[in-house]
Amino acid sequence: MKFPLFLLSCLMAFLAGHMVNYSIIFLSLEWFDSHSIAGIGYALCFAPPVILGWFAGVYCDRYSPRNVILVAQNSYFVSLFLLYLAFDQSTDTQLILLLSAAFFSGIGWSFVAPARFAAVVFYVKPEKLMLGSIGLNLMVMTGFGLAPMLLKLVNVDFGWQGVMFTTVGLLFVSSLLLLPLKIKFKSKPADKTLAEIVESLKFIKGSPEVKQLLSLAAIAYLLMGPMQVLLPTVAEQTLQLSQTGQGNYLSLVAFSLIIGGLLTMAIKKKVHFGWLCIISIALAGAGIASLGVIEQLSTSVTLLIIASVCGGIAISLIVAGLQYFSPTQYRGRIMSVYTIIGQFIPAMSGLGAGIFAGLFSYQTALLLFGGLIIFSLLLASWRFKTIRAISQLESH
Repeated sequence: MKFPLFLLSCLMAFLAGHMVNYSIIFLSLEWFDSHSIAGIGYALCFAPPVILGWFAGVYCDRYSPRNVILVAQNSYFVSLFLLYLAFDQSTDTQLILLLSAAFFSGIGWSFVAPARFAAVVFYVKPEKLMLGSIGLNLMVMTGFGLAPMLLKLVNVDFGWQGVMFTTVGLLFVSSLLLLPLKIKFKSKPADKTLAEIVESLKFIKGSPEVKQLLSLAAIAYLLMGPMQVLLPTVAEQTLQLSQTGQGNYLSLVAFSLIIGGLLTMAIKKKVHFGWLCIISIALAGAGIASLGVIEQLSTSVTLLIIASVCGGIAISLIVAGLQYFSPTQYRGRIMSVYTIIGQFIPAMSGLGAGIFAGLFSYQTALLLFGGLIIFSLLLASWRFKTIRAISQLESH
């Protein structure tokens, strides 16, 4: 019973965290009508993990990951409070508060994401770790995908104040669910943090499986920034959808990511692990690139679903592979590196997408990122011999 409750807590936390991110994006567009500010705000949501994520990994190996989660989620409350204050302020003050809120959201992501991945091993049996990891990743993807739909639905009926209170409620219940889910964790001596970080980097460098999986994760997460920063504009301007329609369009990402994760569970023993990782990321990149120039709703919806399903498959396989190849003593730090990638790369790609959209157009920005992803995958398919050789995790 502990694991289902843990997953529910994860779902609420990731849903709330992404609602904070989307609030920052939508408010940037509403208050300042600027893709650049939206990109900067989104980048700040995920910039702190570049530094703090390394410490998060050490703390998750040194202390109980559950306790790390409970402390770190308070940063989201600070972020929401700053956003709440910004509504009645002057434009300059709004900008300062908005970017400060994004920064505190980034602090939360720095610790919450790696801690939840490090905690999953305490709630499942060792032989169920792969399924448990995919299940947790489903919660991550579901939170990412459902956030814009829930935000838009609440915003239409109850305004931004309703969005703020809904997000606070999700975070509160998420922490409440974790309180009884205690784990047996023996705290480790406080060795030098820098030495532990260097030790984990040496392991990653010496493990071609982990190194190449992390590289594939970096390529896959190039998708996330343009999706969050530019797809709202695709829904509004290219497809001419209503507020509710925009939320429903963006929520297709959630359902498709879930389908991708579930599909991974069903086919994981029937397909080639390495090639499926590579091909699914390439298809996702091609699908996202085309969304800016397609004006027919049915075609756009179909491509968004296909791209998101492929993204869900790729990320699920990568997470399962990292858990499989990570020794217990390094797992927290390796998953921390993964979450740093999963936050820093979207932040930079979101920033880049916003800048390119400002310089050229959002259609051009989507095409550029799609092309970058496909080129990177062609290079990876040539260079990553170890990943290409992995047919099944269980038999490797």
